[in-house]
Amino acid sequence: MKQFPSQKLRDAQPVNGEQPNAQYVRGKQSALVRLGKRLRDPINAWFARQSLIGDQAIIDAELMPVLDELGANWEIVREELLPLIVDRGNIPAFGKISPDHRRIANTNQWKSFFFEGYGFQSEGNRATCPRTTAFLDALPNLVVAFFSIMEPGTHVPRHRGLTKAWLNCHLPLVVPQPADQCRMEVANSNVHWREGEWLIFDETNPHEVWNNTDEIRVVLFLQIRRPMTRLGNIAARAIYEAIRRTSFVRDTRKAIGA
Repeated sequence: MKQFPSQKLRDAQPVNGEQPNAQYVRGKQSALVRLGKRLRDPINAWFARQSLIGDQAIIDAELMPVLDELGANWEIVREELLPLIVDRGNIPAFGKISPDHRRIANTNQWKSFFFEGYGFQSEGNRATCPRTTAFLDALPNLVVAFFSIMEPGTHVPRHRGLTKAWLNCHLPLVVPQPADQCRMEVANSNVHWREGEWLIFDETNPHEVWNNTDEIRVVLFLQIRRPMTRLGNIAARAIYEAIRRTSFVRDTRKAIGA
């Protein structure tokens, strides 16, 4: 296995033009987003009954064979990541890209290099990582894709996502040690990333993230539609089309130049 030059990552400057831990404030959420959050529990209970892979918090990667090829080529993806990470001061904070997430991403410690979201693509970022982009283009039912980069000391507070219609899929590319200092808690259970091994979970369960090491943690973060019945897929498509018309997606689309 090709050694990843972690020393270069430690020496790279993580901030460009901003003070470390610059603060971001979430604006007022749209009426549609607020309504969706109020209705999510009964809707998600219905989606759980439509699931073809069960309703567990952590999903066995074998239940998502659509991810096999990308996972098998994770080192190719990591090779394209390396130049970005060395110069990561130019990568925007997640809270800047997605203002709706500023409650949990209100500093520049959590960065995101977006490829696409809800059908809108960042052509510049895709051109920078053509091999990664080719793998993503081969995935059916892709909702969101970005490099999720967490600086040392990053903490993402406990939260839960909106819908069971899709799953969060992490392909770990850079995982610092020790494992107990870089972890995620999902539904009150600790989980750890292992480089090249998919970690898939249902984001409607409460989850929280820590990187208490002195190095960065990077995953390729995907949201993929959950395998469901035909009726569940129809409903998931309707939610997808509704969300992509909200201010939540408009703000992100503007930020990534899509």
